[in-house]
Amino acid sequence: MIRAHKIRINPTLEQETYLKKAIGTSRFCFNWGLSRWQEKKEQGIENYGPMALKKEFNVIKREQFPWTMEVTKNACEDGFRRLGEAFKNYYDSKNGKRKGKKVGFINFKSKKYKEQSFTLDFERFRIAEHSLKIQKLKSPINMAEKLRYQGKIKWGTISRKSNKWYISVSIEMNDPKPIEFEHKSVGVDLGINTLATLSDGTEFENQKLLRSELNKLKKLNRSLSRRKQGSSRWHKAKDKLSVFHESIANRRSDNIHKMTNQISKTYRIVGVEDLNVEGMLKNYKLALSLSDVAFGEIIRQIGYKTDWYGGQMVKAGRFFASSKTCSKCGAINRDLKLSDRTWTCSSCGTVHKRDWNASSNLEQEALRLVESRCSAVATSSIIARGQDIRPQGEAVLVEASTIAYSWVCER
Repeated sequence: MIRAHKIRINPTLEQETYLKKAIGTSRFCFNWGLSRWQEKKEQGIENYGPMALKKEFNVIKREQFPWTMEVTKNACEDGFRRLGEAFKNYYDSKNGKRKGKKVGFINFKSKKYKEQSFTLDFERFRIAEHSLKIQKLKSPINMAEKLRYQGKIKWGTISRKSNKWYISVSIEMNDPKPIEFEHKSVGVDLGINTLATLSDGTEFENQKLLRSELNKLKKLNRSLSRRKQGSSRWHKAKDKLSVFHESIANRRSDNIHKMTNQISKTYRIVGVEDLNVEGMLKNYKLALSLSDVAFGEIIRQIGYKTDWYGGQMVKAGRFFASSKTCSKCGAINRDLKLSDRTWTCSSCGTVHKRDWNASSNLEQEALRLVESRCSAVATSSIIARGQDIRPQGEAVLVEASTIAYSWVCER
């Protein structure tokens, strides 16, 4: 597997100039390639892709663009690589091969974009303790900490955000050994009042990081609006606003990583909802709170971390009524409102806390889905061995469900 470690770097003024040149070179190659492609398109030349553009640029760059030779060759390669990815995303989206929201046609890159970056392959940089050495840069750059992981370095991406520099190093590592879990399964219900409620009663607080700092955000925005755009004071106010947003994002990321680590290391099977986050954000009354909790990022992290540790994340269906279904008898309360935090089942009389009931139902649904999948696998395995199951269908299903149950409880 490949893991990434993002580290703060502290370049000198000379080193910062080099990094800015490399980012500018990557951006220039991207824009040059896109402009050249448009020219070829107007001339009626088809199938003139990023590789052909790169070869054409390499022929003329020494004469027409000699300044691109002052930085690592990866800067130019990175621009054409990103152009190729942009073309692929656009055409896959156009042909229906790409999942998610449709991607529009490619735009030219601007140097005013808030996040700037370029990528290096493993041959163009070296890391030793607290130093980073890049091709054609005389002195090594100081790193705030050592590289955390051991393995084969694949590539590194240097980025600039809020006047701070970072390198994200991607490392190829061996798959970790499965760990011993404390519990077999759990359901996780995500919410706004409580960030996550687990079926065993554990709750994670929603710190409401952005909402609690709205007054400070208003002051920073007001200060920026009163400055003359492009002036030195305007840039200072803009930097303060960027630092504020980065601080909120870092605190949110730290909180989510700690929570998802605890869940992924403790429970083998984790049941979650398949949330339509994009659709939920259309509710303008809840959009700020939903953006602040980052449901999509939580589910994404639980997904890949359970794979790391040998567990499994199971998504319940998008229309599974986790909150309205009684976890005791299975009756559905169709009159339940979003404002109802507790409710009583009309069939069995059980009093439910909304979030805990939803997490219990998610756990049961996750176990049911795992068992049904294992039953299907076990049945197909028996058929593959050449056994005639037609007169003994019930016996085969019993054997399959037994295999599935043992897999859930013992794996």
